[in-house]
Amino acid sequence: MKDQIIMLLIGILIALGGWNLTQTFSLSTTQAVIDDKVDKLERAVEKIQDQIDNMQDKDEEIIEQHEDLFEQLRNNNSSSGYNY
Repeated sequence: MKDQIIMLLIGILIALGGWNLTQTFSLSTTQAVIDDKVDKLERAVEKIQDQIDNMQDKDEEIIEQHEDLFEQLRNNNSSSGYNY
């Protein structure tokens, strides 16, 4: 009887050990997939940030061009004697 209880306990321990390994492997796989997705998202955010920076630079350049144009128009208007 004692041998049967010991064998039953050993069987339960082996089963729990196997289940534990399965869960650990599953969690590890899930974490690897999530890490890969996070890396892809980070790269996408960096790419979008670069695009935004480029757009802001172009916007600043356009604003400067408009300011120069308006300044030239003001200078031309004041010297010509008539206004729009």
